[in-house]
Amino acid sequence: MGSSGGGSSVFSRKMEMTMNTTTPVDAGATSNPTLETRRSAVIVPINTDSSVAPVHPGDDQTLVPSAPDSVPSLDDFSFMTPAPETIHVYYSERSRPLFGILRVPDETGIMRRQAIVFGRRGGRERWHLVSEDEALEIVRKATGGGIPLYRLDKLTSQPDAPVICMLDEYAADIVQAALPDHVVVAVGAKTCIEPLLARDVTIWPNAGEAGINEAMDVAADIKKRKYMTGECGGQVSGIDLPDNLPDWWNPGVSTPDDLGIDIVSLVQRPAPPEHAFRPFTIMPDGYKMKKSGLVFIGEDGVDKQVTLTPFDVVAETDLAETGQAGLILRWQNRGQPVEHVVQRGQISARGSTLPKDLRDKKMLFPESTLKLLLDFLGTVEARRFVRTVSTVGWDSVAGWDHPRFVMPGGELIGGSGAAEIRFASPNVSTDKERLKYAASGTLQDWQSHVAARAAGNSRLILGICLALTSPLLKVLGNVIEAGGVHIWGDAGLGKSTYSNVATSVWGDPTKLMIEIDGTKTGFENAAELASCIGLFLEELKNDDKGINREIGRIIYMWANRKGGLRSGPNIALRETKEFDIMFCSTGEHHLKTVIETAGGTYTGGIEARMTSIKAEVDGSPYGLLDTIHDALSSESFVDQMKVDCESYHGTAGRHFVAHLIEDISGKGRADIRDWFNQYIEAFIRDYVPSGADRAINRVAKRFAVFAAVGELARGYGTLTWDEGEAFRGVGACFRAWIDDRGGIGSREEINAVQQVRKFISMHRFSRFEDIVAARAANEGADCYLSAVRDRVGYREAVRTKDGDDAYAYYITVEGWDEICKGIDPIRAAKAVLAAGALQPPKQGRGLTIQKRLPHDGKIRVYVITPEIMTAGGLVEGDQNGE
Repeated sequence: MGSSGGGSSVFSRKMEMTMNTTTPVDAGATSNPTLETRRSAVIVPINTDSSVAPVHPGDDQTLVPSAPDSVPSLDDFSFMTPAPETIHVYYSERSRPLFGILRVPDETGIMRRQAIVFGRRGGRERWHLVSEDEALEIVRKATGGGIPLYRLDKLTSQPDAPVICMLDEYAADIVQAALPDHVVVAVGAKTCIEPLLARDVTIWPNAGEAGINEAMDVAADIKKRKYMTGECGGQVSGIDLPDNLPDWWNPGVSTPDDLGIDIVSLVQRPAPPEHAFRPFTIMPDGYKMKKSGLVFIGEDGVDKQVTLTPFDVVAETDLAETGQAGLILRWQNRGQPVEHVVQRGQISARGSTLPKDLRDKKMLFPESTLKLLLDFLGTVEARRFVRTVSTVGWDSVAGWDHPRFVMPGGELIGGSGAAEIRFASPNVSTDKERLKYAASGTLQDWQSHVAARAAGNSRLILGICLALTSPLLKVLGNVIEAGGVHIWGDAGLGKSTYSNVATSVWGDPTKLMIEIDGTKTGFENAAELASCIGLFLEELKNDDKGINREIGRIIYMWANRKGGLRSGPNIALRETKEFDIMFCSTGEHHLKTVIETAGGTYTGGIEARMTSIKAEVDGSPYGLLDTIHDALSSESFVDQMKVDCESYHGTAGRHFVAHLIEDISGKGRADIRDWFNQYIEAFIRDYVPSGADRAINRVAKRFAVFAAVGELARGYGTLTWDEGEAFRGVGACFRAWIDDRGGIGSREEINAVQQVRKFISMHRFSRFEDIVAARAANEGADCYLSAVRDRVGYREAVRTKDGDDAYAYYITVEGWDEICKGIDPIRAAKAVLAAGALQPPKQGRGLTIQKRLPHDGKIRVYVITPEIMTAGGLVEGDQNGE
């Protein structure tokens, strides 16, 4: 801050705004004001306006300043792309415009500063774009002194009005609108503060330690100038901001009301600068932070180097779910900021990994000073408080009035934009999670290279829609059940393309895939860490019977959104983990085959929760793909899609959630649920056959939500597909599942039909006697030697309706019970009857018919017709017979 005439500055540096609360999503995703920068942000790199004033040979390109004949407006700069959003004009004491500052959004949505001055250049006299340093130099020469205060003209014309001093022009405008009886000025580098010396001035700092230090410099500079000039009038005070505001916050960053801040009330309670701008960190006795690191000064006055790395104690914190207290530390590692959350309970706990965790992040300290470091961490205090969470997804504390979404790694989407939150979970590397979900490329890159080429491909459409659905689970409540999809088929069909496309919605496909190996507890932890985002599983193999035996239970756990009970210390139970995920996997085998091969049972409950869809598209020559668009071959399509997914990823999910938050805030969850219910009804009407089992309707409801999410994402601009593309693509996958399932009955009925069919297919010659040969032998013929052992019935050659040779089977009651081992024989018979493969009696309601059999006489048998061989759908592993 410079005094008049002297031009010296209390600011030895210009600082760019560092937003610690969130990582900016795509510029079109949200209007979140936290994306704007403060006064000292990087200047937009536009130094001429030749696009407006064409350069002609001989034109003088040197800017010659002159007295402006007009006040600049935003319309004067409509040629800029992107266009500036606000303009802030600096005036002289006599209300003559001197120069201005434009606030211009860059491609990421962050606001940049662009200076303007009036003069002649390139044959045009008008307001020109210049660098800020050039503008300040022009004004300094014109005034013969320092740079004027922002709103100096108002300050001069209202000599008795109280003064608020801001560090940002846009923030000054907002506060001025709230305080019409005040004069709100802004100061910057090289500003002449002489007009403030005799006035009552309240300094409003930017939030955070750096902002407080700047405000202290302003107060100190005013005090120094008053001493040098002998000015005795006026008092200097400061605004004591709440401690939990994010770094650099001011009223220009986000709406004060969103943070519960009342501008009028704050101004009415000014405090002395030494109180308002008190230090953020309360150091324990004997400790001091120097450039060389943390130092302890003992009773002998000798410095003892505790750490070789200087660090900041950013804030106190506690874990939202458990209330465990902690500290947030921050330091630099090779020029990059590093943060670590220290749980106070781990500082001196036996077996604590804290020293290792700090060293892993390049906090350097010798083993001999570890006790001093732990003592420091156990006693240091911070003014500021930041909440931490150990779970991802929707922030439960924020609620649905101000929804916020926490990404794995701690990135925050939505909310007021100013609330701070950190992600910290025991035994979880935040840095690794951040890398897994890091965005690469722009949303437009992903749309043109991945989503556009997924269009027309039903399985890829399903993958993208499923990947976007997990954030809706809590929003929709009981409208939707959690569940998953398993894409199965032979190698080389393109299943990996499905996985790459689905995972690219949220992050890096090479890092997001979870290996199907571990324990039920491990999969529980994985689900919690991916809550509201989704689980993407590597190929499910058919050679690990231990894991495959557990798959059914794991699917139930994920779909039910809750982990198992676990004992904790003493006799207490640990808190049950909860999560909200959709999940998907691929493999060479149907989930039924995988589970049954491992000795498990593929139940209707498993099928309803995780649906197996055949990878190969019927009638397509491209395997999993319906179309390859302009690719030369399916192989080149798959190879290029893999490259593109690894190059462009992580933007679509963020964009979708940001717009979903706007929808929740604007419409409310009830309206969103009503819209989804209408879509579900339309999907079921179009795709579910009449008389279908309830389990089919459960799956249809989930697929309807997948389709609705795709159409919603299209409306948000996340997807650029044609209207109805998601509906058709997801619908095609649902129909493929119905066609391969074996009917519209219950899974238990289909399993029963398939079990009977499989038994007959495998044992038609070894367990069924030829009835004609047996009769001949029974009548005295000696040319028949039976090879049947443990006979369950008889077979008889017949002709089908189409004239094909086939067999009918007469199965004894005892034989039927053996065939239906593990299932209800009567229910199985009814299922075979419903499938059209059991001949009922001509009269009565029974399931068996009396028939005279060789050796047995007239007994009751189940008559199974040749239609059994096509009933129940295709089953992986079916055999043609012996």
